[in-house]
Amino acid sequence: MVMLDQTVVAVALDPVARSLGFTTFALHAVVLVYSLAAAAFTPVGAMASRRFGLVRTFRCGTAVFMVASGLCGLAPGGDAAEPYLLTTRAVQGIGAALMLPVATTLIADVYEERERGRALAAYAGLAQILFVMGPVVGAVLIVCFGWRSVFLVNVPVGALTLWTIGRARVRTEAGGGTITPGQPLAVIVSLGLLVWGLYQCGVWGVTDPRTFTALVTGSLTLALTVRLVLRSPRPLVDLRLLLIRPYAVEVALTFLVQAAQLVVIVHGTLFLRQTLHLSLPATGTALFPLVASLTTGTFLSGYLLDRFRSIRVPVVLGLTAATAGAVVWTVALPAGEYRWLVPGMFLTGLGMGLPVPALSAEMMRAVPADKRPDASVVRQTLRQLGGAIGLASAGAVVLAINSEAADEAGIVSAEATPGAFAVASCALGIALLLAATALPKRRPAAAPPHG
Repeated sequence: MVMLDQTVVAVALDPVARSLGFTTFALHAVVLVYSLAAAAFTPVGAMASRRFGLVRTFRCGTAVFMVASGLCGLAPGGDAAEPYLLTTRAVQGIGAALMLPVATTLIADVYEERERGRALAAYAGLAQILFVMGPVVGAVLIVCFGWRSVFLVNVPVGALTLWTIGRARVRTEAGGGTITPGQPLAVIVSLGLLVWGLYQCGVWGVTDPRTFTALVTGSLTLALTVRLVLRSPRPLVDLRLLLIRPYAVEVALTFLVQAAQLVVIVHGTLFLRQTLHLSLPATGTALFPLVASLTTGTFLSGYLLDRFRSIRVPVVLGLTAATAGAVVWTVALPAGEYRWLVPGMFLTGLGMGLPVPALSAEMMRAVPADKRPDASVVRQTLRQLGGAIGLASAGAVVLAINSEAADEAGIVSAEATPGAFAVASCALGIALLLAATALPKRRPAAAPPHG
């Protein structure tokens, strides 16, 4: 539900723009505020789970997500539409943040050590598939029930989730932790300032003093926040886990892959709708090469990891294909013909599907067993942040290239879309370079228990 909602709105963006009169800036923000809120509040979700228990926190997050989804679906028209929908989307992200760090810990509690890696890889793979299937699911819902249904569908799904977790036999006791506002507030403010400044580059211009001030302020605030967390006797999350080199490399790769994924899904869908003028059913069908290849890559990931006993095989192979595919896709965009997009879509999907499940499984092996909950929180925070920063960067490029008329109409022009894809290609290229130089050749042994 959480991963699907990041991208299910991609195909709804054009209908939303037409119905509510959104600008291009607001269209990006509808996706951006969700990812940013999820990233900023995921450590808060971890803190809440220590204080109130895993199941209570998960239930609370599900309820918040479900109510916020229903409110998104009731967005009014007129001048109130933009602040209303952006606010409710941010609340959705907060609900997601309360669920995300708990889910992995619950899985780790249920499965024995010998089965845990496979279970976590299956969980990550399913999340990956639903993430990329968002536009297809969205197209079906909108055709049948209108654009508001992409939000309202979460109400019955959330109710089913609450019923299911009530029947699950998992530990419910609280750990007795405390809730302190200082560190969470610093994380929220610093990430918000940084991403907002990055996105505003496209409006103000790179050389504008306001851009420089926003980016410097956000960066300094984030650096001070990291220092605050490291020096705290009760840190929000254990950032010292990033000193474990294999784990740090795998988290960085997840960050970069997520940055590229959100960009190609959002802008690829908008290109099909706004430049090629495909209908909603045709858009869903046109995305099939991306969805099918990413699903294939996701299922192949665990097989390649087990077959070759090396994380380099699925990750480097996948990132090579994804980088090549993103470049081919970018080059094909100006032609404006769907048939030339298919090879790039296929390669990009296959390549992006291969790394994530393998990385998810290996990250948990790289840290001590008692540090896995914190490791999951750091990973989820940086994964969501990767999507936010990737989309903010691509959005800034699009806003800088787009004409004023296209911005006002909520359209990403054919000239601007390759700029967004260039951002995704760069993220994947950096990830490939990092993987090729920093990943171990052999599968490392699992980390021993802490202490």
